[in-house]
Amino acid sequence: MTRRGATISAGIVLAAALLQARAGQQTDLGSRIQSLLEERYAKAGYPGITVSVVMPDDRVYTAAAGWADRDHTARLDPASRMPAGSVGKTFVATAVLQAVDAGTLTLDDKIARWIGQEPWFRRLPNGPALTLRALLGHRSGFPDAQDAKAFVNAIATDLDRRWTPEGLIGFVLDKKPKFPVGAKYFYTDMNYIVAGLVFERATGVKLFEAIEQRLLIPLGLDQTVPQDRRIMTSVVPGVLDRDGVKWFHHPESIRDGHFVFAIQAEYAGGGLISTSRDLARWAKALYDGHVLKPARMQDMLTALPSEEGARYGLGVEITSSAAGPVYGHDGSMFGYLTQMIYFPDYRVAAAMQINADLLPTFKEHPGTVLGAIVSLAMRDVRGGKTWTKFQNQKLTKQ
Repeated sequence: MTRRGATISAGIVLAAALLQARAGQQTDLGSRIQSLLEERYAKAGYPGITVSVVMPDDRVYTAAAGWADRDHTARLDPASRMPAGSVGKTFVATAVLQAVDAGTLTLDDKIARWIGQEPWFRRLPNGPALTLRALLGHRSGFPDAQDAKAFVNAIATDLDRRWTPEGLIGFVLDKKPKFPVGAKYFYTDMNYIVAGLVFERATGVKLFEAIEQRLLIPLGLDQTVPQDRRIMTSVVPGVLDRDGVKWFHHPESIRDGHFVFAIQAEYAGGGLISTSRDLARWAKALYDGHVLKPARMQDMLTALPSEEGARYGLGVEITSSAAGPVYGHDGSMFGYLTQMIYFPDYRVAAAMQINADLLPTFKEHPGTVLGAIVSLAMRDVRGGKTWTKFQNQKLTKQ
């Protein structure tokens, strides 16, 4: 599930310069990353943060700072897991594109081919004109059901309901489209929920079973699991308390080992628990070209204008920077923020997770912290030069 809260957008600003500060005082890059993260964390106001960087030769560096709970009894560590929010869309889009390569799906046929026989299909906004390309690119014209009071109430009160794609789609049935298919960009999870159902109907395989078998296991992403159950292990609680107002009547997202909202309802809008290490490794494998065939990678990266200077392809946001293009995705869940980025010109990937989504209360935008870490890591790649100023691509409600 996602929240369409206040958007923090900023485009990427990278200025080439010699690295300043203490980076040269230590020779081990991992130690320098950890030290820099602790330094920035001390000023930022986050409960906790984990960061991972994957270098061109696939070396992985991880770091963590802060606390895994509100009472400050457990430290966060690089293996701490959190919901990845809409970063999960990168996996969903990849699974769909693999099915396109297999000849099971097509991007431009009308989705009525696979789900048009459903009794509710005629009530789906823009239903007859929808394609998978429009859905994966957020150009369907769907309204955003995840903002609806009925949806929030449902996930807050019916915690053990086994949400189906059809049940989630019900929140937009009979709603007026925002615009004709393909006319504009509007981000909403509903695009991916419908795409996930199309995938399952066409392939006969549950979406997250396919993601596990075809992506997570082959790539060794063993810290990543579908969030299809309330009880999770090694998952860090997220802070829900906003100035005394407790979302879902709890200060944290997990109580007694259970999520306090129906996390499974996110489905194809995200749907994964992960770590910054796994997400950085995923970005490196995907955007390095080790997962999709070239034609499907081209489909994914063919991006149209989205918002605030960014472009959106099929499950990927692309921005421009002084370091060239940047691929990635961000995401939020009640109590969590995640960011995943990749620099194709330098083949460096990075990811960050925070166990809170209280952006207005942070003293430093998380993007600047991730940028400082990436700049430090990329010093070797750029022959001793790096960027001392990095403002992250939008870190939003997704």
